[in-house]
Amino acid sequence: MSNVPALIGDSETMARLRMRIARVAPTPLPVLLVGETGTGKEVAARAVHNLSGRAGPFVAVDCGALSQSLVESELFGHVRGAFTGANHRREGLIRAAAGGTFFLDEIGELPMDTQTRLLRVLEQGTYRLVGGEGEQRSDIRVVAATWRNLRERVSEGLFRKDLYHRLSIVELSLPPLRERADDAEQLMEHFLSEECQRAGRRPLGLEPDVRRHFRRWPWPGNVRELRNAAAYLAAMTLGGRVRFEDLPNSLRRIVPDAPEHEPGVGVQIRIDLPYMDARRDWLDQFQIQYVSALLAAHDGNVSAAARAAGMDRRSIQRILSRVRQIPS
Repeated sequence: MSNVPALIGDSETMARLRMRIARVAPTPLPVLLVGETGTGKEVAARAVHNLSGRAGPFVAVDCGALSQSLVESELFGHVRGAFTGANHRREGLIRAAAGGTFFLDEIGELPMDTQTRLLRVLEQGTYRLVGGEGEQRSDIRVVAATWRNLRERVSEGLFRKDLYHRLSIVELSLPPLRERADDAEQLMEHFLSEECQRAGRRPLGLEPDVRRHFRRWPWPGNVRELRNAAAYLAAMTLGGRVRFEDLPNSLRRIVPDAPEHEPGVGVQIRIDLPYMDARRDWLDQFQIQYVSALLAAHDGNVSAAARAAGMDRRSIQRILSRVRQIPS
């Protein structure tokens, strides 16, 4: 466990995640990491690599950022003359990851044709350069990640069923920060220490009311939002301790105490579903209700709502797209 210090948190869910990573890491099995944006899927992927014993590098690629026209060339490489502008042979990222771990972030964004070629890598351990004829051997461990529900993508015809089953032999779920609120304080202390050291200043302390606030804050942007807040505080806090008034505006809203109510009121808990399906359904409901209330508080202004929540516009728009699909 000492090799995965970046997976911070003493909560039961994080302890269980570290244990599962330690068990699967030495195996050659592919791993699928699922969780909301900002939950630390790349950190978990690096932990898998660090514990794997593989001598090669960790190579990460954001599938959502790849050009649709060049995605296969980026991943698999190409031979000279394969397409206009291919003036020389180029090895792809799979070759760069030889002997190591190939991390495919946002794998749900890959085009179907590319999914087919990736499946061959997983099943046969071979691939072809774009425009090439000979088979290349691949010696990589594949770890993939997504915020999407890939089973839904399969049912919509947007993701290959066989690739999903191959990738999800071991599926690890990264919990959102609001589900492990007690870890927020520990994470903030860790990131504050890092950011203060980077800024060349002594570590900052946290006032008790700030600690309580961090435990109660819903952290819609998850660990990424918290880390950004730590960078802000390390740069902008004048004294030696962080007070409530030192917090960035996006975090300074008072969080009301949760009202007492019976389970199932508001966000419904589906006990008729398997645990993971019920959990996803609950999270979907929470996101929709949170974003709807957030937009109502900002008169429908997506940019203002995103700034207040510490989210990016795209995340809010994705959730809004689900709201519009719900029958009235």
